[in-house]
Amino acid sequence: MLQHPTLWRILGAGLLIVIAALSLLPVRGPDLHLPNADKLHHALAYAVLMLYFGQLTRRRALIAAALIGYGIAIELLQSQMPSRSAELVDLLANLVGMGFGALLLRSPAGRWLNAVDARLVGRRKL
Repeated sequence: MLQHPTLWRILGAGLLIVIAALSLLPVRGPDLHLPNADKLHHALAYAVLMLYFGQLTRRRALIAAALIGYGIAIELLQSQMPSRSAELVDLLANLVGMGFGALLLRSPAGRWLNAVDARLVGRRKL
């Protein structure tokens, strides 16, 4: 059980805001010189989101549903932006990333937030 749930929720909200900004503002990610590299960006972002939020609750199906809704909302907003476009393949890349994030939750990487939280508790007692 996390000792600082409010902190982690606030940081999670910040993560969602940063990803939304990167998805909606007329900025480009690093040029990887790969075909469809933006799909890799999608997958990476949603892997991080699933890994992060999956550590905040055991209700991971709810997290997955919320992230799917978030991804759809971002794509709908992108369809209204002159500098962006919406693509169904982006949603597929999001799902692939979420699947990878879910796998990471079952590994030691899925416990890093608890480890950081425990260190914060230990420092407070000093």
